[in-house]
Parts: sequence; structure tokens; C-alpha cells
Amino acid sequence: MDFDPVAAIMAWIGAYGLVGLFAIALAERFMPVIPSYGLLLAIGIGAADEAWPLSAAFLSTVAGGMFGYATLFCTLRGLGTARSVRLVNRAGRIFGMSVDRIERETASFHRNQATLAFALQLVPAVRLFAPAFAAILRGRSRSVLVASAAGIAVWNGLFIGIGFNASHTVETGNMTVLALAALGCLLVTEVALFWLARWVRARRRRGAALCQT
Repeated sequence: MDFDPVAAIMAWIGAYGLVGLFAIALAERFMPVIPSYGLLLAIGIGAADEAWPLSAAFLSTVAGGMFGYATLFCTLRGLGTARSVRLVNRAGRIFGMSVDRIERETASFHRNQATLAFALQLVPAVRLFAPAFAAILRGRSRSVLVASAAGIAVWNGLFIGIGFNASHTVETGNMTVLALAALGCLLVTEVALFWLARWVRARRRRGAALCQT
């Protein structure tokens, strides 16, 4: 695969150093043209090549992502519930998310705001709509923002770390191929965890039913 859009974008960002990393992490919250995991992998690879310090790259991307999250959260909260819902539904259609799925995620968020604010930052595509879910439901600002910052830090640290280590162990030099492979592994892991959680819940229900009989 000769076409490597992730590497092309990173070559442009590299000219701006850590300011460029902050800016691309911020822009990704609004214009996810290149998936964040691909960019973060490339940032990790760049750190391995000494384009920027690893810790500084991590902090810059977390700061950019969190600033974007907080901006979306505050903006949508100021629009009011009705207008926010319409805006989120339109954006969801653009990214292939049905209204039913958005409503399910919103209802789930309402039940356990802090935990899901963290968890939604670890789910591709859905993570971009997490500020909207919190704003629509008038989530508690402090707990939502703190939990989301932790989720962003885990997401960014995971892929930057994979990119940093993969640059020494994986032979392919194509960042886009590496990004797609990492996404595949992430999706398989998340599906496995989802089914494991369902299995555990089903066992607990059966156990509770037996205790009642």
C-alpha cells in the first residue's frame, strides 16, 4: 500500500512541533477527517524518531482533545435541549449513527454519567458525540469533564504508546496500514469485552433467580 494519508498529514504537522500536535488534537474533535487512532499512532512513531519528546506529545494531544471536548460541551449546553438534540441527530447521520443508537447512548449516559463519560472516550466514533450526550442531559460539569479527561488520556496514551513501540518492532513503514491494524485489534478487544460483560450479567441474573426460588 503506497498511499499513506496519515504519514502525509504528520509530515505537515511536524513543521509546527508541539503546537501542531495540540492543534490537530483539537481539530479532530470537530473535523475527524483522519481517525484519531491513526494520528496518535503516527505521533507515537514520530516520537520514536525523535520528532518530539514522547511525554510532551502525549500532554499536547490530551490538552488539545480536552479543550475541544470542553468547547463542544459548553457550546451545546448553551444551545438548549431541543436545538442540541436536532444538531446531534444531524451529525449522527453524517457519521452513520442512527437516531435510535444516539438515544440509547444518551439514556445510558444519564444513568451513570461519570463512568460513561470515561468509557465513551474509548469507543471509536461514539467518543466524538460524548460532549453532546453530556450537554443534552445537563450532566454535572465537573465530574463529566474530569472523567472525560481521564478517558482521553487513556485513549491517547494507548495509541501513542502503540505507535512508539511499533516503530521498533513492526517492519511496515506505512502509518495508515498500521493504523488500520490497530483499529482492528481495538474493535476485536471491545467486542470481546462486550460479550464478556453480557455473559457476566446473564450469570448474575440466573444466580439471582435461583436464590429467589
